[in-house]
Amino acid sequence: MEKPTPRINSQLREKYVGSTVRIAGKVVSFSGDTAVMNATDGGQVLVKLTKESQWGTQYVEVIGRIEKDFSVMEFKSCNLGDNFGKRK
Repeated sequence: MEKPTPRINSQLREKYVGSTVRIAGKVVSFSGDTAVMNATDGGQVLVKLTKESQWGTQYVEVIGRIEKDFSVMEFKSCNLGDNFGKRK
């Protein structure tokens, strides 16, 4: 059985340094091999992307490790669409 992966927001990162977590949010920008996203609590998170990253929607969920600088080292990601959390 796999170990559970907690879902966190930007404020909880310091409690999970070195741990694998899930964090969802809206893509703000890309620069080289990094991206910035607004987490569900509105805080910005720097994500260090893998070469296989295929972010293709406004909202994504990232599974990754929280680094000492509170950035997220991406392991996997999932596109959540362009209307995540919005009512139709």
